[in-house]
Amino acid sequence: MKHNGAISRTAAEIELKPTDWLWPERIPMNAITVLAGDPGLGKSLLTIGLVAKLSRDELGRQQGNALMLTAEDSLAQTVRPRLEAAQADIRRVHFGWMNRGGLETPILLPDDIQGLRRLVLEHEARLVVVDPLMAHLGGTINSWKDQMIRHALAPLHSLADDTGVAVLVVAHLNKGQGSDPLHRLGGSIGIPAAARSVLLLGRDPDNPDGNRRILAHAKSNVGPLAPSLLFTVDGVTLSSSGVETARISDLGHSPHRAEDLLSIERRERGAELAKAVAFLEEALHEGPKLARDLTETAERAGISPTTLKRARQKLDVESTKLDFDRGWGWSLPTAESGGNESREQ
Repeated sequence: MKHNGAISRTAAEIELKPTDWLWPERIPMNAITVLAGDPGLGKSLLTIGLVAKLSRDELGRQQGNALMLTAEDSLAQTVRPRLEAAQADIRRVHFGWMNRGGLETPILLPDDIQGLRRLVLEHEARLVVVDPLMAHLGGTINSWKDQMIRHALAPLHSLADDTGVAVLVVAHLNKGQGSDPLHRLGGSIGIPAAARSVLLLGRDPDNPDGNRRILAHAKSNVGPLAPSLLFTVDGVTLSSSGVETARISDLGHSPHRAEDLLSIERRERGAELAKAVAFLEEALHEGPKLARDLTETAERAGISPTTLKRARQKLDVESTKLDFDRGWGWSLPTAESGGNESREQ
């Protein structure tokens, strides 16, 4: 008879269970894997490439079905063309939503875990892709609070363990400057903590302005880190429809590690900041200018609002009210002002 309360087992009672792999050395079955990187580098293309290989039995195991939860890309205009470009067996690829009052909305964690479980079992999925994670967190989940993230991901981990499915979660990097990949994931440290494997996709340091990408292994709780891989992102025109799309293709191994990818990213951000500083110095050297005009001009020059703000802080740019009609203006600090910036704008 079982009793409620604390229980224990000896190590001898635990049955050994070898690791099974969806993608050998990189994506384990029965577990969560995180794929991280900056926006626009090809994380979603990589997941589609994996789905396609699974559907064609090119991951070292029999053909399998995939269940994709995608909240940012159009299925008709983006996802299906990419699947076709990757030569996926599209009959093996399924997409999941929740029907709420007649509207198709994203599956949210942890709220909709039972619905997700039903879809995994119904389609006999070997792989579940959650792209991106932040778009599939419930409205009450604060992604920066460790306890909340663990609360959201624990049922997903249990789902993977119970059903044997591999779960691949897509995440973005934060704007930090550190070299530790696990601390650069956007949100709480609970995200990489919940993963048995963490993969980082970044630009090739040997081709920073080109279309080559590196996939580096940043964490593995179930084996040694796998060698880094080199990919290329290429444009493709589908012969059947004439639709223009893209695909990611393997180019072999790379010597670069995850830390190398973050160092090039830091250099890129340093160059962006230097560009924004030079822009403000040139624009303001003759006197104050309207803040809204400078912001618009900076955006046309490819300077983001975040980078422009950092440049203002670096230069101690002052913000003052020009007049009622023109609004706020920016100016370089004077010796008398001491660089104390007003915070209104």
